[in-house]
Amino acid sequence: MDTSAELTADEIVGLRDAQSTFEQSAKRFEDLRQRAGIAFSGVFEESLRLKNTLDHYEATARFDPKWTHLSVLLNCEYQLYTLNRGTPLRYNPFLSHWVEALQRLSQPPSEHETLFKIDGPVPATDMRAVRIEMIKSLLRADDPSQFSRFSPKVLYDSVVEQKKNSPFEIEPYIRMLEEEGIYERTASSPVAQGKLKQAVDSSNSQPLNDRQQWSQYMLSRMEMDPKSAVDELTHLPVELAYLDFLTTLVQNQTLQKLDIPASPVIRDYIQHALRLAEHMGEHPRATPASVPESSNSAVNGGAEDGEHGRAAQTRTIKLLLLFLRNLIRKALIPPEDIYFEIQEICVRYVWIREVREFRAFIEEGEDGEEG
Repeated sequence: MDTSAELTADEIVGLRDAQSTFEQSAKRFEDLRQRAGIAFSGVFEESLRLKNTLDHYEATARFDPKWTHLSVLLNCEYQLYTLNRGTPLRYNPFLSHWVEALQRLSQPPSEHETLFKIDGPVPATDMRAVRIEMIKSLLRADDPSQFSRFSPKVLYDSVVEQKKNSPFEIEPYIRMLEEEGIYERTASSPVAQGKLKQAVDSSNSQPLNDRQQWSQYMLSRMEMDPKSAVDELTHLPVELAYLDFLTTLVQNQTLQKLDIPASPVIRDYIQHALRLAEHMGEHPRATPASVPESSNSAVNGGAEDGEHGRAAQTRTIKLLLLFLRNLIRKALIPPEDIYFEIQEICVRYVWIREVREFRAFIEEGEDGEEG
């Protein structure tokens, strides 16, 4: 997954018209994606592309405010909200994005933006005001379809020309983020102080990184749709970050608390990793472009998808062994629950030194690396 990916130029074309309603823009957006052969890559990955595009266009509009930029910003916010509307707002991984955007956009304009109040085709300060009202309305909305008949120009006229500025209390949304552990509670009015654990524009804190957002997304998926979440978990790439996430789920008993048996999840994941390793031993196909990418997971399709040969196999098996040692040493998974998977590793990949050491670790209860 490319965590810095934005919408393509083809996709942006569908969001640039300020006169089109959000529904019309959404339809044109999908039509252009189909023509360009852009496949849906999962809710989280698509959402991340929208957020990255928002960040890019917000920075651009600050120095070059115009109708097309306003339209892209508002349409991206609408698409981001619509894409995640199945997740309760409390568990929505992009709630922090909207809260932080409201706080950031509500700050006094810079001197540069004040100058554009005269020269810009759409004053930067007005663009900020319209986007603020859009986000406020989305957060309050039970059904985003109410926006489908509006256009960016209609919203602009409502906010700027008719001077509509609806009252809004941000505190309840900050409390949600505090209660979910996204923001840090402070002794003195966390709302007033705005001391956030993960705030975008704070000099003494760090923003939610993409991995943290993905983890938050997965936790909410496990609560709302455990079946599809488990399918996603058992098809994660064999990379340290994902192995650590799986270990944490078992160690913190997150799976058990959601009535998801841990051993079958880990067993299925090991089988998935072994299939990947086996595939790495095969010669790459002559026409890899003809093989469709999997859309089962927002993070599916790790680096190992394109790797082949013994070096790639060895790397994958070593990571898998590290994962298994950790689970067994901490008594998180009984070895007998994954007996056949362990046997397959020890027989099929006996040529890897770490596998022989792992077998000694299992059979003798000792660390083969020290023996």
